[in-house]
Amino acid sequence: MDDLDFSLDGSERIACRIAHGVYRITHNRCPVGEEVWGLFGLLNGGYRVMTEIDLTWPVQNQQRAQLDLDMNWKAQQLRVQLDLEGKRRSASYLFADGGIEITIYEEPLRYAEVMRANREAAAQPTAPKRVYASTLACSPFTFLDYGSPLMNFAHLRRLSLSAGDHIQICAVVVTQPLLEPLVLRQTYTYVRDEQLSTAIMPFMTAHRYVIEEHPTAQGQSAGPVTTLWTDQHKIVVKQEVLMGKETHACEMVSYAWLSDQIA
Repeated sequence: MDDLDFSLDGSERIACRIAHGVYRITHNRCPVGEEVWGLFGLLNGGYRVMTEIDLTWPVQNQQRAQLDLDMNWKAQQLRVQLDLEGKRRSASYLFADGGIEITIYEEPLRYAEVMRANREAAAQPTAPKRVYASTLACSPFTFLDYGSPLMNFAHLRRLSLSAGDHIQICAVVVTQPLLEPLVLRQTYTYVRDEQLSTAIMPFMTAHRYVIEEHPTAQGQSAGPVTTLWTDQHKIVVKQEVLMGKETHACEMVSYAWLSDQIA
């Protein structure tokens, strides 16, 4: 599987930059990393969300994800890379013919700096090994989900809820660190509008949502509860995930909306 290409200025598919920003990530209120992201308009009229995540919790790891959506915010393809403990896992989730084609590869990490400094002594790269391949049947209303608030932005755009509304969806979650699929039912609730102070704006009117996960098999326990706040574009400015007694959260610390391509 090819590496994700984050050199967007040279991409023939990118029509415009819509927004970009940075999240500070915390676990139990302690800083554990950051997420740098961008939202782009594509020449075909759809959208692309790209994000890079650098974490020290629960162990040091780096993640990259690229989600392509059509004009109605329906996912077309999700590609993910996760670098952890000297290995890289790369996954592709592609909607095709009533299903999601899933392939996952694993390979040793290739350190470009070492290769440039000592090409003769460096070992030859090992070809990626395919460790998972499957086609998962799904309905047109199936959503793809990954551990980034940018996925929630895309979901909220597609759902278009009004205050007080709630809706249950089927979500295929890309698990970590294996990047294999987990099918869940999730309920999105638009709770209310409220005043919120953030690092990017002292006082703003934010839309508050709650996401609950429900087991799909007997014996499974309920998943985490996510509370998030968005701006008028449905970009998540703050998010808290309650996992038992622990809290995993993020807050926007840098943000710019650049385009009027979408309202």
